[in-house]
Amino acid sequence: MKNYKKIIIVSITILACIIFVSFSNSNTLAKLKSLSYIIRLVENYYVDEVDLSKTLDGAIHGFLDELDPHSSYINSEDFKYMQESLQGEFEGIGIEFAILDGYITVISPIPGTPSDKAGLVGGDKIIKINGESAYKITQDEVFKKLRGQRGSSVDITIQRIGLDETIPITLIRDKIPIYSVIASFIYDDNTGYIKVNRFAQQTFEEVNDAYDKLEKSGMKNLILDLRNNGGGLMDQAVSILDMFINSNDTILYTKGRINNANEVFYANKKFSDKKIPVIVLINRSSASASEIVSGAFQDLDRGIVVGETSFGKGLVQKQFVLDDGSAVRITVAKYYTPSGRLIQREFENGVDEYYNNLLTDNREATDSLLAKKPIYKTKNGRNVYGGGGITPDIYSIQKLDFTNSTQQLLTHPNRLTFKYAKMVYNDYKNFTKKDFQKFNTHIIKNQGSVIDINNFINWVSSEDEKLTLDIEEINQDWLYIENRIIAEIANSLWDKNSYYHILLNQDNQFLTAIENLDKAKLLID
Repeated sequence: MKNYKKIIIVSITILACIIFVSFSNSNTLAKLKSLSYIIRLVENYYVDEVDLSKTLDGAIHGFLDELDPHSSYINSEDFKYMQESLQGEFEGIGIEFAILDGYITVISPIPGTPSDKAGLVGGDKIIKINGESAYKITQDEVFKKLRGQRGSSVDITIQRIGLDETIPITLIRDKIPIYSVIASFIYDDNTGYIKVNRFAQQTFEEVNDAYDKLEKSGMKNLILDLRNNGGGLMDQAVSILDMFINSNDTILYTKGRINNANEVFYANKKFSDKKIPVIVLINRSSASASEIVSGAFQDLDRGIVVGETSFGKGLVQKQFVLDDGSAVRITVAKYYTPSGRLIQREFENGVDEYYNNLLTDNREATDSLLAKKPIYKTKNGRNVYGGGGITPDIYSIQKLDFTNSTQQLLTHPNRLTFKYAKMVYNDYKNFTKKDFQKFNTHIIKNQGSVIDINNFINWVSSEDEKLTLDIEEINQDWLYIENRIIAEIANSLWDKNSYYHILLNQDNQFLTAIENLDKAKLLID
């Protein structure tokens, strides 16, 4: 089968050449004849019956992989979900969920959706869908059974913590928004926080609305969190930059082989009335549009970048939709920051090494490593570094050096911190909807002792007898673990903003950003 796949890959490679090479090329014509002959041979003589359509899908992937890491083929099913993500909505019932103990478990209902209006809460288990057991359901089956045309109905049966009887609910499907801004709030007296998860069709509008609300609440500084943001629509990144850059400077340009791939994007002054100090948070998973934003903030001396060297995805793809509903994305140009830095990392050693390189520590700033990187100048003459990705102004590596017991706990498939939070949720019901600040102050003052560590470990042991935790190891990371549990409780008591607010209390990269707000202020002054 491997040999057959290789044959097909070669064949597809030849087919793809048709797009770029004239039919007058005799060598190409000869190869095309060979292609047709090889396919007939495989169909007539191969030992097993072959699903040619499926194999060709894999072959197309193989061909595009040889070009670069980001030219890609997307089958019709995946393309549909991808479009929904970028369009910012789909039709369904509106829950954030995980499959825990074999059942769909509600993490939280999306505000304003059918699930929210029906009163679903975090921790609810969907045990039946349209009268059929939902035990051991797969994620793909969840999408197929719960998503559907707006106005159609679906019957679910839920099991709620603390209740013996199940609850039958009929939900009428509706349009479900997919938000780009997943959190926005005032962290302290005057520091605003906006977390952007993707760059989709409504991202600029969401960021602008979030900014205006925070400004009315007294925001004087902003931390824009682009960590784990894999990018999306370039025009949305450009629009967000227009909000902050008070000049006609270049904010991005692209260069390609064909003329219409060469573009220069300038800041639009009419949108830039937001002059507060800004820090942009990035990490290794910040890519593409996230790098466009962080790179422009840095190069134009409009903000300070804090975190880790970003992904380094600076290839521009043009999308072609095929007749069967699938699509192909072909790289047509490369992104450059205002100072001339190429965002794209090298990929000459293959796709595997390209992605594995992200896991190594040697991408981070040491004096010797920085010395090897090409130096560019910001608008005001500061040094910034090329070589792929965005090198932050201030390095802060996210704490990941947890003990073995903590890693087992945090990566457990049944989301144990979430489940435990649901177990102790009633202990905190005395905090009302207006009491978040009181709750947060209580947590900060009593860090490490809000949740009883011994009760937690005993509960974990009863939940999974095969899981053996070392109490000393758990104790080393207890502040972080406890904070995760408290964040889940806050999400149940209030909302996602409260969840992220609590998480930030133990987020070393965010706290580094807070400590360096004065440097961002100097750029404004």
